[in-house]
Amino acid sequence: MGPLLAALMCAACGGDDDASDPRDASTPGIDASDAPEIDADVREDAASPSDAGTPDGGGPMRETFVYVGLTSGDLVVYALDASSGALTERSRTRTGDFPSFLAPSPDGRFLYVVHEGAAELAALEVTPGTGAVRVIDRAATEGGGPTHVAVSPDGRFVAAANYGGGSVPIFPIEAGGMIGDRLDLERPGGQAHQVVFDAGGTHLYAVSKEDALVAQYAVSASGLAPLTPPSRAMRPGAGSRHLALSPDERFAYVIHELDSTITVHARAADATLGPELQRISTREEGASGGNTTAEILVHPSGRFLYGSNRGDDDVVRFRIGSDGLLALEGHESTRGRTPRSMTLTPDARLLIVANQDSRDVQVFAVDPTSGALTHRMGITADANAWYVGAFAIPTE
Repeated sequence: MGPLLAALMCAACGGDDDASDPRDASTPGIDASDAPEIDADVREDAASPSDAGTPDGGGPMRETFVYVGLTSGDLVVYALDASSGALTERSRTRTGDFPSFLAPSPDGRFLYVVHEGAAELAALEVTPGTGAVRVIDRAATEGGGPTHVAVSPDGRFVAAANYGGGSVPIFPIEAGGMIGDRLDLERPGGQAHQVVFDAGGTHLYAVSKEDALVAQYAVSASGLAPLTPPSRAMRPGAGSRHLALSPDERFAYVIHELDSTITVHARAADATLGPELQRISTREEGASGGNTTAEILVHPSGRFLYGSNRGDDDVVRFRIGSDGLLALEGHESTRGRTPRSMTLTPDARLLIVANQDSRDVQVFAVDPTSGALTHRMGITADANAWYVGAFAIPTE
């Protein structure tokens, strides 16, 4: 699929209408003409990898790199020192207008990024050993303001959530990481904010913030088919934003942006979500002032859950019981303002937060027994830090 002419979305299509506008005079959005052509040059550092990875299931050795999407249009790649948490910039590439979310292929050789300002999905080839990227393909998401992208665990499909368009396109992934012709375009509800595949890649969930629901689909080579029922309703006005499944997929956890809560739902054998089992606040008791939530993460052990609070500017930590219910454990300051994005490293030893408005990225160690966070270090970005992800990339 060749390069496309990207149509800039209107400001009202942004994925965070409650947050401050990141496109101020110091961090302007880039014009579609500024987006690189395929095979764009990448500016690389001469630094060597900081640490070696481990084989993944008998495959090639891998090393973890951290990717930060900035509102300037740059995607910055950092080498990660796993022992200290130190981040060292290795390269940066202007992949397109406003890289708002990334997802890796299962083998770590390709990344897929949605550009919120251009309504497009781009495929990036990753250079082994350095983590550097180059754009190899682009496709229109056919909806305004894409805020999220996900790759099926089997590597066959890539899907996106169009916040402005309230739609979910799904594409096949072809040889060489290329994006195939769109298979389907579903409309789960207004302000589609996230898409999540289950572990088998046979089902997909789409979270609608405006309509307060989670749409649920079966995935096949022909596209998406709504399950029965086609969605699970959430509390009206809660602003449902993101969803995370437990490692055993018995439970789904939904974080609600506007009322600062998380709800727990059982997941049935047919992949449908049940009614609310629990609703719990993400805020400290007695917290005052405005707050909206953003990201939700479940630790791969299945014992801890984390959510980010924008306003309180902290990460809330819960313990997950054997019944799937949550018990509050504590809060940890993000050492910045507006934690829009956060991620766990592939080994779950570190949690990394992107603070949007203070323009910084902070690294925390994760206690494997309690899930408690200990601040390690932070770096300053040269534009609003909109997204952070940590991926295991082959070393050769």
